[in-house]
Amino acid sequence: MKTFLHVGCGPLYIDPVTKQPSRPQGFDLSSWNELRLDINPAVNPDVVGTMTDMSAVPSGSVDAIFSSHNIEHLYPHEVPIALAEFKRVLRSDGFVVITCPDLQSVCALVAQGKLTEPAYISPAGPIAPLDILYGHRPPMSQGNLYMSHRCGFTLNVLLGTLEAAGFSKVVGNCRPNYFDLWALACVSNVGNEQLLNLARQHLPEQPFDLTQTNPAAQDMQQAIQDVLVLAQTSQRDGNLDEAQSLFLEILNIEPRHAEANYGLGLIEASQKSATDALPRLEAAVEANPAVEQYWVTYVDALMMSGITHSIADVLALGQQHGLKPETAQALAGELAELLKSK
Repeated sequence: MKTFLHVGCGPLYIDPVTKQPSRPQGFDLSSWNELRLDINPAVNPDVVGTMTDMSAVPSGSVDAIFSSHNIEHLYPHEVPIALAEFKRVLRSDGFVVITCPDLQSVCALVAQGKLTEPAYISPAGPIAPLDILYGHRPPMSQGNLYMSHRCGFTLNVLLGTLEAAGFSKVVGNCRPNYFDLWALACVSNVGNEQLLNLARQHLPEQPFDLTQTNPAAQDMQQAIQDVLVLAQTSQRDGNLDEAQSLFLEILNIEPRHAEANYGLGLIEASQKSATDALPRLEAAVEANPAVEQYWVTYVDALMMSGITHSIADVLALGQQHGLKPETAQALAGELAELLKSK
C-alpha cells in the first residue's frame, strides 16, 4: 500500500457518517496509508516537525504529500527550503498536492472595500479577506501564532515556484469562488495524460473544462443526477438509511455536491444532532450560496447547536448571496428571542 505524508495535518477528524478518518480527495483508505506530520504535538501527529525541517522523515520514503493551507505560513525565503524537503522525502515517481489562498481573488474583494466583510463560512466561522491575507484572527488573538500568514501566491507564482524547486511537471487551478489555489507537482517527467489523471484524482476540479468534449464526463454527471433523484425520493418517503447511502455515493464522486451535502445534513440533524449536521450544511452553503434554504437551515442548525456568536456575520454574508433581507431579519429575530430566553 502506498503512503502519503499529510503535512500540517491538524487534529484527526472522524467522519460522523462513515466512522472512518477523513481523508483528502484521492487518498482513500483502501489504497493509501497516512503519515501525519504537524508542528503542534497537541494534535498527536505521527511525526512532530516543520515543513522546513522534516528530518524525521527518511529521504525517498513517501509516495505523495498533501499540504493544505500550510505554505502561506512560511516567510518567502523559507518556501524553497520547504519544497526542497518535500522533494527529498518523495520517491522518484512521487507527487505533491498543495492548496493555499489565492491572493488574486482575495485582493479583488479588498479592492471593493470588503477587507473585513465575511467572504465565506468555514468550520471555524466566517472568514474575511483580512483573515486570508494575514491569518485567522480569533486563534491568533488567543496566542496561536502558528495561524499567521507570512507570504502568498497567485496561480502563476505557485506553479512557477514549484518548477523552480525542481519538480518536473506541474498543473493547477484557481477557484475564485473559494479563494483558493490547487497545484499538483510530480518529481519525474511524467506524460501529460498521466499528469491530468493525477489531477482528476486529487484536485477538487478538473484543471481544464472537459465536460463539453468528454462524453464520459457527461455520462457521469447524468448518473449523479439519477442517483440524486433516487436519494431525494427515498428521503421524502422516509427511507433515510437508503437515502443516506445514495447521498454518500454521490459525495464519494463529487465531495462538494451541494444537494447531496444538504440532504445528508438534514438526515444527520434528524438522526443525530444539529451539531453533527453542521459540516454538511456548511458544505452545501459554500458549494451553492445562491440557494436561500441552505442559509436558513444552516443558521437554524447553528442556533440549535448553541453556536450563536457567528450568526450575525453569517446573516450578513448570506444577504450578499441568496438570503433575502426579510428572511435574514426573521432569523435575527429568532436569534434575539433565543438569547433572551437564556
